[in-house]
Amino acid sequence: MNKIKLNYKTVGKNKDQILLFIHPLGADHSVFNKVMDGLSRDYTCYSVDIRGHGKSPVIEPPYSIESMAADISSTFVFDKPVNVMGVSIGGMIAMSLAIKKLIPIKKLILSDTGHVIGNYQLWQERIDLVNSGGLEKIVDMAIERWFPEKFRTEFPELMDECKRMQLKTSVKGYVGACQAIQSANLTDEVFKIENDTLVINGSRDISTPPELGRQLKDLITNGTFRELDGIGHVPPLQDPNLTIKILREFLN
Repeated sequence: MNKIKLNYKTVGKNKDQILLFIHPLGADHSVFNKVMDGLSRDYTCYSVDIRGHGKSPVIEPPYSIESMAADISSTFVFDKPVNVMGVSIGGMIAMSLAIKKLIPIKKLILSDTGHVIGNYQLWQERIDLVNSGGLEKIVDMAIERWFPEKFRTEFPELMDECKRMQLKTSVKGYVGACQAIQSANLTDEVFKIENDTLVINGSRDISTPPELGRQLKDLITNGTFRELDGIGHVPPLQDPNLTIKILREFLN
């Protein structure tokens, strides 16, 4: 397997406290900009572009969660345990990192994700739409799944930013990531996660609803769960200050 070096952003100078962020499908590292700025005084923060997203290499599909986790371990060499937060597919990648022990991990934050997300047919329909007409075919649907309707109405500029971010994603990268989620079932492996793990879920998340987060928490030995009232699928974008508060409480 060819080793892939991912694009990433880093802020902060406290090398003793490190936080690695992994973004959701159709996004890039900028999802965590405000969260990283809020934590940069006390942590060194890294935020990656997963393969086929942002400025990372576009690899020919199909992808797997395991190969996307391997990308992380070939990009970073950490000499001490780091904290990892993943959102959606980023959470699945974070779980794979912990299950396979690909990097040294201290604590895990799994946001709006699951040991299984959706079903084969759901993802195939999404893949077929993108292959037939590009990201334009699904971008509005994706934004509707990221944020509750009231929030979308109140923050149109953020919605436009998120649409631009989605549309910059390569079709190959998006389809490959969809295929990774489509084929992933971590149900029989998450018991191998030994780290203290916080599972968080927006109460208004329709992609990975809170019940899925509770199920995931129950499968992880040292898992705890927190539901975020009024939040959708991407807490770091909808409420970065709440995300910072939760991270500080859990990591301290």
